[in-house]
Amino acid sequence: MDIAALLTENVSQGLVIGLIIGVVFQLASKTIRTMLVVQFVLIKWLEARGILVVDWNRLSAGLIGQKEFAIQEAQSMFDSLVEMGVFGGSLALGFLIGRKITK
Repeated sequence: MDIAALLTENVSQGLVIGLIIGVVFQLASKTIRTMLVVQFVLIKWLEARGILVVDWNRLSAGLIGQKEFAIQEAQSMFDSLVEMGVFGGSLALGFLIGRKITK
């Protein structure tokens, strides 16, 4: 398979998948946002009543205050994004187009 066919396939797949994800995200984001807020309020209410005990420090996995680890993880994530290349770019473009279509 030559490089042009491979690039065309990656770009078309990325655009289609990004478009679908963008449309679904735009349509479902309000519902998901509402559900997350209700869930958080419910957890805080149950915690305040003593029904539920949440270890908030453990949820952060000790990341708060560890600047070096956070920088290392950000660099690793950046490297992974760069390696995605053409597919990642076309996926992002399709996502943005999908969000613009549903507005």
